[in-house]
Amino acid sequence: MYYEEHRCKEHEEDADAVARYGIADVVDSTGISAYTIRYYDKCGFFPDLARDHRGVRSFSQIDIAQLHFVDALRKSGLSIEGIQYYVRLQKRGASTRSERLEIVRAQETVLEYQRAELNESLKRLHAAGMELSANKSSDEPSVV
Repeated sequence: MYYEEHRCKEHEEDADAVARYGIADVVDSTGISAYTIRYYDKCGFFPDLARDHRGVRSFSQIDIAQLHFVDALRKSGLSIEGIQYYVRLQKRGASTRSERLEIVRAQETVLEYQRAELNESLKRLHAAGMELSANKSSDEPSVV
């Protein structure tokens, strides 16, 4: 979202005025592996990513914001194809805002459900830990 709204503005500016970062800097600042970043690039998630005369990737702050967003979509369970579709919608601009919002909301719902399941599992494990730490010496069978 940030990516789409600021991408045009960036291209209007002088290319020398935009701060650029190499992949090692992006890895250091994001914690996302170089392998993953290259894979995302090959998938087409950064359609306007600059490259120097040798083909070396050059990331702007907007590209890094896109990387964080794409990584969040991927971690939410959205397929590669789903993210590729989302990026195509981004490129089409504001006319696709409602469709992109639907995708984002759907992934939020997925994550909320997963969080609820994880919280329930955590409660069960916590209860089991409490039971085990109580050092009960009982002859009764236990599930833990």
